[in-house]
Amino acid sequence: MKLVIVILSIALVATFLAAQDDQDNYFTGTLVENESDHLKVSRVLQGKAEDRVFKVNAQTKIEGGRLRLRERITVRFIAGDEGDTAILVIVRPAAKSKK
Repeated sequence: MKLVIVILSIALVATFLAAQDDQDNYFTGTLVENESDHLKVSRVLQGKAEDRVFKVNAQTKIEGGRLRLRERITVRFIAGDEGDTAILVIVRPAAKSKK
């Protein structure tokens, strides 16, 4: 009986850890700095400004157009010990103004 409980506990912990690894991290804001090795994105939520810097490498994919300063973007990233690394950058289209 104890062996069954231990095996079920291990399986539960393994499932929990696997679910944490699959968790996606997203950050949406305005592109304020675009360098060859990193992006800096800024956003304001509930009156608080927040800036984040994401490393960019050869595996980083960019969708939706070219990266331009002051464009709205969404960054999917992986958090690491040395900082956050962008794995996908989605350029959001500018809102069309009504005439």
